Amino acid sequence: MSVLVSLLPSRSRAAWRDPVRRYRTLLAFSATEADGGKNLLACAAQVEDDGLREHLLKHADDEVRHARLFRDRAAQVRAEVADAGAADGSQVERLWDVSTGRESDGQDAHGFLSDELLDTRGVVAYVAMLHVAELKAEELFARFSKETAHDPGTQAVFDEILKDERYHVAYTRRFLDEWRQQGFAQEVERELRAARSSRFVGAWRRLGLRSASGFSCLLLQVLYLTLLMPFGLLARRNRPPRGWQQPAPVTGLQDQA
Repeated sequence: MSVLVSLLPSRSRAAWRDPVRRYRTLLAFSATEADGGKNLLACAAQVEDDGLREHLLKHADDEVRHARLFRDRAAQVRAEVADAGAADGSQVERLWDVSTGRESDGQDAHGFLSDELLDTRGVVAYVAMLHVAELKAEELFARFSKETAHDPGTQAVFDEILKDERYHVAYTRRFLDEWRQQGFAQEVERELRAARSSRFVGAWRRLGLRSASGFSCLLLQVLYLTLLMPFGLLARRNRPPRGWQQPAPVTGLQDQA
């Protein structure tokens, strides 16, 4: 999926340079981090492993702090927008999804994470899903840090949060590795595949729903590059030369006559 996404035009760079969309994006991130903190707290209360519970509680505190960092930076950008008279209030207050270049639908960025996951699939599935989600968050925030180099205040927020994201990736990986060593390697790999598949399918579905025409163009380009163009080049190589050519010698039954 990351290869296909890299083919899409980068909407996020333009969004970060627009103060209105920057504000709306920061506000959306704040809401997302707050939701993540609530989810982690609820799940930590159900975990029996003391070590894992401690990490989940710290993770929840990190999410709450991230929400505050995004909210505070959003307030600073909001003041800049108001001073510049860039937009009316109703437009500014709508959340923005920087990854799609459209207004946010309010979906939790952790997406597939829910309180029910731990109950229905177990702790291995939950940590696997959490690990995949945090890997994606680390990747996105590192990219956004580069794209906000023109805005030191926003870039500093991403750089601060990235330190925590790397810790989240590390501790979830450590627990998955420990379970592998304890004889649960097949379960760990199965749940990681399920987590990646859930994010893969969800990302494709959101691309199709939010940007049907753009997604169709992307899909056609990928099909052309991977299927049609190679066959076209092969056919061109086998195409007979143009113009008059010396007839090939007759073989077969006529030669025997």
